[in-house]
Amino acid sequence: MSAEDLAQQAADRVREAVAEAERRAEEIVRDAEREATEIKERAERDAQETREKLERARQALSELTAETPEPPAPGPDPTPPGPDPMPPTPAPEPGPPGPPDPGPQMSANNSGGNDAAARLVAMKLAVDGRSRDEIESELAEKFGDADRSALLDDVLARAGK
Repeated sequence: MSAEDLAQQAADRVREAVAEAERRAEEIVRDAEREATEIKERAERDAQETREKLERARQALSELTAETPEPPAPGPDPTPPGPDPMPPTPAPEPGPPGPPDPGPQMSANNSGGNDAAARLVAMKLAVDGRSRDEIESELAEKFGDADRSALLDDVLARAGK
């Protein structure tokens, strides 16, 4: 075999190797494009689900604020304008300090603010996808034991669970 034949064989093998490498590179690009498309579609679906959850949470919060009664507006001052009809009474002399005020007592059946807070926490947990048992457990931990079945029924219905 001559040097020219050997060079020709080597050139043919190089051409075959380059052609195979180009074919493999095209295959890798196609696979990468397909995977990128799948990732994009999955991200778009996840984003849409998140937007829907956010909208449900906004609606639920709007409904909650609509249900919470506003505090009454202060009425007019019942004292007539002008000088005080009675002179002020002197303040009593301070005595020994008494026991400190314990502040508002929290109890399981304390209503009003705790009910609204429990409802708001329950709604957030429901929108986050937590189960009824998980929500009930967390409410008991944060607000004490109480029968919250009606609250949970309402919250889970509004959250679409």
